[in-house]
Order: sequence, then C-alpha cells, then structure tokens
Amino acid sequence: MATPFKNSVENIYNKMIIYSLITSVLTVLVGLTLIFLPNISNKIVGIIVGIIFLFFGITAIYKYFKRDGAKIYSLNIVFGVLYAILGITIILYPFSVMGFVTVCLGLFMIINGATKINYGLWLKRGSEDSWLVTLVAGIFLGVLGIMVVFNPFSALTLTQIAGAFLMIVGILNAADAIMFKKRAKEIMDIFW
Repeated sequence: MATPFKNSVENIYNKMIIYSLITSVLTVLVGLTLIFLPNISNKIVGIIVGIIFLFFGITAIYKYFKRDGAKIYSLNIVFGVLYAILGITIILYPFSVMGFVTVCLGLFMIINGATKINYGLWLKRGSEDSWLVTLVAGIFLGVLGIMVVFNPFSALTLTQIAGAFLMIVGILNAADAIMFKKRAKEIMDIFW
C-alpha cells in the first residue's frame, strides 16, 4: 500500500522526468538549428547558449529543493549554481571572446558529465542494471567537455560545435529520462 509521502514523491519524480524530456527536446532543437543555420550572429548564439545554461541551472536547483529526500539530486545545488553562473556570464558577454565561450561550453559538458556519473554511481549502489549506460554517458560527456576546453576543433565554426554538443546533450538527457521513466519503481526504491 502506497503512503501519502510515497505518492507525493512519485508525483514529483514523474514531473521531473517529463520536465527532463521537454528540456532535452528543446536542447536538441536548438542544437540542430545551430548546426544547420551556422550563419546566425555569434551574439544571438551566445545568448541562446547562455539561456540554455541558465535554464539547466534553474532546473538543477529546483530538483535539489524539491527532492524530498532523493539522494540522486543531492549534488544538484552545486551543478545548478555552476550552470547558472555560466549562463549569466555568457548572456552578459555573448561570444565576445571566442576562447572564453569555448571554455564555458566545455565546462558545461564536464558538469553535465559529472552529474550523469553521479547518477550512474547511485544506480550502481542500488544494484540497478542500467547504471552502466548512465555512467558511460557521463564519461563520454566529460571527455567531450575536456576536448572542447582544449579546443581541438579550430577548423569548425563555434556555432556548429555548440549545436552539435547541445544536440548530444539533449539526446543523452532524453535517453536517461526515458530509462528512468521505464524503470521508475526500481529507481525510486534506490533513491528514496
């Protein structure tokens, strides 16, 4: 028999999954737009990327405060503040210094990867079979972030790089959200 607290947690969890899916789809759409319309001015690209970072930050902070004891979101306050700082900085100084923006994009990928690694380790601790997928996605994002920080992609335009990475982040986040939704009961037992 479900308790009122358990029902409340399930409702919050389901809302977070839906919110993650919507965010992922929007991130992929922005990424595709930047890939196929790379001639958009760098200032507009900077503002869009900054808004996405800020949005991720607010989402992570929201999950931290609405977690109702969920251990999986215990580090979200740190990740949320870092995302928000990156977002605000890029909105205020949109692509005025290309190297700085590249570093911010790389840091975003590293933070997102660290978040997924954290989730993967919690899933492993709970003996959840899907832990490896989340962990590998986190490591992949972290490595991509490190590559972007050191900018080996100088031959490509930054706009297309931003689009490609936003698309990858959106796809990986959507895959995590779908996996979490399909295994909701098992995953809730691990984190609550």
